[in-house]
Amino acid sequence: MNSSKLSLLFTLSLIFISFAPLPILGINLYETVCKDAGKDNARCLNLLKQYPEITSAKNYVELCRSILEMAIKKSTEGQNYLKGMMNKNPSPAIKECATVDYDELVGSFKSSLGELVEDPSTANYDAKVAGDGPDTCDRALAQAKIVDPSISTQNNDMKFLSIVAFLATNHLPQRHS
Repeated sequence: MNSSKLSLLFTLSLIFISFAPLPILGINLYETVCKDAGKDNARCLNLLKQYPEITSAKNYVELCRSILEMAIKKSTEGQNYLKGMMNKNPSPAIKECATVDYDELVGSFKSSLGELVEDPSTANYDAKVAGDGPDTCDRALAQAKIVDPSISTQNNDMKFLSIVAFLATNHLPQRHS
């Protein structure tokens, strides 16, 4: 075989492997993603194993889609919570969190979901930058000297969702133009 055929065969093999489920090894796809979370492995497993559509994913595109759909749902719920907080405490910082920062969070997760197949690199980037919204919210609250453990916990959870989505999308097969 010449080198171009061998290279094509190798590339196709990698593509098929990336879409193949891992039960042969006794490892589910979500567990592989959580291993990438290092010291947060247990936190990742506890989060993802609650969702059967995540734990039963057969390939990384399916896994990423399920994780991002869950992230969109959770971030939208978080935004609604902040909007409720905004009604109780109309501070500019909480308003920024509820609107601008969480609009960015939800929008980044939606953008990542929309790019999964067509542009995996952009999907990966969008998953990563989703965490910028809650991070900006934390800074705005600190600057305004607002201490609310419920918002801090929620922001930490949203940043973690961004990390998990980023780690999952790292496994997507890359398209080559």
